[in-house]
Amino acid sequence: MEFSKYQQEAIKTRQPYPKEHDIIVPFLGIVGETGSVISELKKKIRDGESYLSFKKNLTIELGDVLWYIANIASQNELSLEDIAAINLEKIQDRWINEGDDHFIIIDEGYPEEERFEPEFEITFKEYSEKGKTKVEILKSGVRIGDPITDNSYENDQYRYHDIFHFGYIAYLGWSPVIRKLLSNKRKSKDVIDEVEDGARSAITEELITLLIFTHSQNHDLFKYTERVDTEILDLVQKLVADIEVKVIRKKQWEIAILGSYKVFHELVKNKGGRVNVSLKNRKLTYMGKN
Repeated sequence: MEFSKYQQEAIKTRQPYPKEHDIIVPFLGIVGETGSVISELKKKIRDGESYLSFKKNLTIELGDVLWYIANIASQNELSLEDIAAINLEKIQDRWINEGDDHFIIIDEGYPEEERFEPEFEITFKEYSEKGKTKVEILKSGVRIGDPITDNSYENDQYRYHDIFHFGYIAYLGWSPVIRKLLSNKRKSKDVIDEVEDGARSAITEELITLLIFTHSQNHDLFKYTERVDTEILDLVQKLVADIEVKVIRKKQWEIAILGSYKVFHELVKNKGGRVNVSLKNRKLTYMGKN
């Protein structure tokens, strides 16, 4: 049976309630039926294989949950078909099957000098100056940007945060911050130079980096996890909703974030080192101190 047909039939069996309670009852019904579903699991755990009616009863209880969902949808002029489609899209955005290729080369088709190199190496060098610990980044022996400190009252290692920008390059093919530092801005197209490679996009990238770093401090800087909270990834997607990386899936952001943090921890532990940034392999790799 199609969702649309089920929804049409389900609404015919809905009983009216007093106006002040009419909108509330279906929501309360879902809560109650969810308890019934859980009760079936309890019986299955308790009785094991001897609980022969488990599938039959579970089917009934799940059907009751579906009935309430259909009625809430109808009550609010929503379509079960649309709800199911949106839900699948959301799930697929959070998951990438092995072998799937969703990588988009954002600067493909631009002149070579306006594109990120397929692979390159950078060096993070930590040193002290006037009582402050600083980090500078070198590419082919040439400094990229200015040396930075933690810019904080506490030693939280944020001086190594540029590794996240290079991670965005490796895993997502994107970083207006580094594109400017490497003189790869796409000046051949004025609107792209202004919008995608301009200050607003760079600020957005820095905001995402700070947002994730602040969040990670309550998760041991992602040292022992393989997931990033979906709420954070949702917020990241909202921040980039009007620029070219809006097509990037949540799972791709998660891979980029966790992969970058692995290298971040190596840099902190070794007080710097060499890092390979590979778009062609879509990976960021710590190469050692020397």
